[in-house]
Amino acid sequence: MKKPVYLDYHSTTPCDPAVIDAMMPCFGAGFGNPGAKSHAHGRRAARQLEQAVGKIGALIGATPESVTLTSGATESNNLALLGLAGRATDRKEIVITAIEHNCVSNTAAYLATRGFTVKTVPVDAHGFVQPDELKKHVSAQTLVVSVITASHEIGTIQPLKECAAIAHAAGALFHTDATQALGKIAFDVDDIQADLVSYSAHKIYGPVGIGALYVRQKPPVAISRVFFGGAQQSLRPGSVPLALAVGFGAASDIATQSLATHIPHLQKMAALLQAELQRAIPALKLNGGAPRLPGLLNIRLPDVSAQDIMLELADDLCMSTGAACSSANRKPSPVLKAIGLSDIDIDCSLRLTVGRQSTGEEMVYAAGALAEGVQRLSRRAA
Repeated sequence: MKKPVYLDYHSTTPCDPAVIDAMMPCFGAGFGNPGAKSHAHGRRAARQLEQAVGKIGALIGATPESVTLTSGATESNNLALLGLAGRATDRKEIVITAIEHNCVSNTAAYLATRGFTVKTVPVDAHGFVQPDELKKHVSAQTLVVSVITASHEIGTIQPLKECAAIAHAAGALFHTDATQALGKIAFDVDDIQADLVSYSAHKIYGPVGIGALYVRQKPPVAISRVFFGGAQQSLRPGSVPLALAVGFGAASDIATQSLATHIPHLQKMAALLQAELQRAIPALKLNGGAPRLPGLLNIRLPDVSAQDIMLELADDLCMSTGAACSSANRKPSPVLKAIGLSDIDIDCSLRLTVGRQSTGEEMVYAAGALAEGVQRLSRRAA
């Protein structure tokens, strides 16, 4: 067993070997610019890109025409909200939830400085948006309702169908950030009736640096560009990175085909880890309710700081307290705040996530290492 044991798959995943194999020719003899269709290299690249986008769309049940490639989910979320705001006329309200990723909440906060009213829907103590509560925040002035598919910190899966129906009943659009959910649960844009969906490659064993935004085509959703340049894509200028797109397509195809086997594996590994942890640390508690993403545990340690235990076990376990982009920010997690935890409880909370490569041996070892680390820190504090 290699150490440290990786328990941070929701931060990023390693590229699947098949993804690397698919990308490698694009860095060498198979290079080309998909926009340069006047010669053989460009035409070949354009065909490869078309195939890749088809797979990226198929991951969420979408047509290729509805997919815009971006640099990642952060850009996709920005493009969704800023692009809608750029076309807004009479509707000046944006509704988000209290557990959104900061690339949604911070974009909404920016729009609040540009004349929009932002309404934040609270979640219950288990981490779920309640449809009746959402209804109170949606009005005839609402432009878009944005509800994360599943929390990136506590994994709670939100009632997207009900939320989308509430948005549409008010004449608003519905957007969801599906970044953490894809490849872990079934997802279909038509089933949910989503108008816009953001997602990324590096959460599904694809390359870092590429994501996608789905924008419904029938009936069409009109959004503005937020960057300007060429006409490589209708909503986004700039040369499309062929290798990354091909890798994203391969990762999407693998995620689509392996969902039926991937989910049980994640469930099994997480259940084993939870059982071992609760046996070794009886006072441990779990943050957030069910249904949650398979493979995620957000745990609360007894009187031990999460930062301290991560430092104590840095050579043994790779863990996090939440989103990697917020790791340098020592402010209490807004997500854990939203479910009613105190600052002290938040300070003791860890996010543990498993993945395709996780093994039972690793889960047993991780639980034991955590228990020993907690004991050592508790003795020092005594």
